[in-house]
Amino acid sequence: MPVLCSGLPQPIRWALVCGVAVMSLSTYAQRAAAASEDVPSQLLSDDERIDFCSQMHRAATPQERSAVAARMRDTLTPRAKGQGVALPPWVVEARPASEGANIPGLSCGAGAARPRTPSTAPAPLPVPAQVRQTPERKPPVTTHEALAPAPVPAPVEEIPARNTLSGDIPVAHDNHGVPYVTGGVGQDEVAAFRGLASGYNMRATFTTGSGEYLSGVAVQVARADGTVVFNATSDGPYLFARLPQGRYRLTAMLDGAQRSRELYVPARGGVRFTMVWPLLHASSTN
Repeated sequence: MPVLCSGLPQPIRWALVCGVAVMSLSTYAQRAAAASEDVPSQLLSDDERIDFCSQMHRAATPQERSAVAARMRDTLTPRAKGQGVALPPWVVEARPASEGANIPGLSCGAGAARPRTPSTAPAPLPVPAQVRQTPERKPPVTTHEALAPAPVPAPVEEIPARNTLSGDIPVAHDNHGVPYVTGGVGQDEVAAFRGLASGYNMRATFTTGSGEYLSGVAVQVARADGTVVFNATSDGPYLFARLPQGRYRLTAMLDGAQRSRELYVPARGGVRFTMVWPLLHASSTN
């Protein structure tokens, strides 16, 4: 800059220097503002990130997008306080970050966030040591035993293999005839529910604000006119149901604390979401 501007009058040189400084400060301020709009993704599970992205993508009006932002605020606020993380202003004020369906920091794309890649690969299962087989010593056969006819073995009844992904979780029906499954306490049940998920188009998870799982949640699903189409009480953090296509309002109650949300069940696929009670302790954990 000094070489290029050496032939210019001093006032012009100072003007050029000030212009470059202003442009640099403006670029830095824009980058800082963009970063401050991002949602801290470590506060959400992969399922929750995908669920919020799907909700924002389906929201067709500013009011619906504001409702999604309010649910994000209710979910993120207690977790951010617990971890000492600051939330962007648009989450705190429960307003959409933009006119579109994008949620800064969640990589929503076309309506669904991409799951985070685990930082470390799972540890391989230990290989059992080879067991040396010692041959069994048989007593000598007498002449009488050698001439006796060999006994005919009794037929062995074949027992069918048990399907641990579906056979361990009983399918129930509420008083409206809607099939559902509930549970998820213990690693075995968690694995079973993963295998069952594709057969149910409404998949709910119940947690506290700190991420602990809850059970004993009373759930009711009703149409816009108030007609109840499903009600049940969860036996664990998961409740999956098979509902007709349509728009509903879901209400969940636990220890006198109520949570509700709008629900759209598509003709194909399903909807997965998490209901959070910030001020409660878990009654059952996984």
